[in-house]
Amino acid sequence: MRFPTPRLSASISSLTALTLITGMLYAPGIAQGDTVETLAATPIAEAEQMCTSGAPTFDDVVTAAASVLRGTVGPDQLAGYDQQVADFRTSIAAVRVHRDGLPMRPDLVGTRTAEIDDPIVTYLVNGLDAVRTGRIDETMSVSHLTVNDAIEVFVLATGIVKIPAKLTAGMVPTVGFFLEPVVSAMFNGTKALARAVQNSIDAGCVAPNVYPPLVLDEAVIEPVQVPPAIEALAASVMTANGSCTPVAELTLATVVERARAYFDSGAVQMDRAAMHETADALQSFLASNQVAKPMLMRRADDLGPLVEALDMGPVTFLANLGADLAEGQALQTVPLAQVKVENAFDLATLTLDITSLLFSAGTTVAGFTGVGAAVTTPLSIVQDLVFAPTDYGAPIMRGVMQSMCAV
Repeated sequence: MRFPTPRLSASISSLTALTLITGMLYAPGIAQGDTVETLAATPIAEAEQMCTSGAPTFDDVVTAAASVLRGTVGPDQLAGYDQQVADFRTSIAAVRVHRDGLPMRPDLVGTRTAEIDDPIVTYLVNGLDAVRTGRIDETMSVSHLTVNDAIEVFVLATGIVKIPAKLTAGMVPTVGFFLEPVVSAMFNGTKALARAVQNSIDAGCVAPNVYPPLVLDEAVIEPVQVPPAIEALAASVMTANGSCTPVAELTLATVVERARAYFDSGAVQMDRAAMHETADALQSFLASNQVAKPMLMRRADDLGPLVEALDMGPVTFLANLGADLAEGQALQTVPLAQVKVENAFDLATLTLDITSLLFSAGTTVAGFTGVGAAVTTPLSIVQDLVFAPTDYGAPIMRGVMQSMCAV
């Protein structure tokens, strides 16, 4: 799914560059004001008591830089200098972007997105909810974007590039199996470094300056053209906020009842009596048939950091089986009615993962028996391409289901 990209990526890049250039602004200090009667001539006293924590906005960076340079301007030129700064701030403030078209920090979107910390999942969850609520049409001034927003763009770009990079690494003959996790670790390390920079910025103080804050009217609406399919999908889900059950945690029995309620509402013309009869029979089947407890796998992040990092179906299954054995639950069964959507999804991806492993074993054996690389190598490449949706799309789909509720 693709949301409208902001028209002002250059502004974000400029923000990052300007932040790096003015890194000295984070050093403690007081801007040197003069006694000339201008709007910006008010000196800052007791700067420590005026510390404002959090990431500086684009306007904070501009005014802090202007405040430092102001100390080098002669008294007779201060009025003109202040006017130039005011004009620049005004021109930048007039440029607006659709905030929900830009990536957000996962902790600002939801609890589960913060736990997963997958930039693509966060972007999709926030974007879908923004379309549903109409926030996608709201704009904000570039001046109010923060350094952390610029870093978040970088994190999202890294997450997007990671997928083709891992896929390409996995298709390298012979060493692809070992090279793929190395490439993944490199990108994960880059994301971790970006998060550390954000946390460091949040813990610091915004550099003081002698200019008053901008007062802007944020209620500006510029409609965004969203594909009908995206609108329909967005209308059916909302961000999980703790007051609703995420899609991933809905049981099969609940799904059946939701479907019954939908058809019973008259949205689709049908024989309602026959529909209710079928739904009752299905609920009876789900309640009377059991499934082994180990088949209802825990989430990878509940089984330890190594299992979470690998995120491979067979590894997760074996780790889950080990946990069930340790807890004495391996021989227990549960009704199909209690199977969750996430459990069913995991079983489907587990089947595909096992199929992929068997295919790999087959090509390896073929190589050992004398079949040339001219045959086995193309087969391995085809395998990577065929199972790419399972390897890269399934975790994103699972994350969205865990982070959103059905409306």
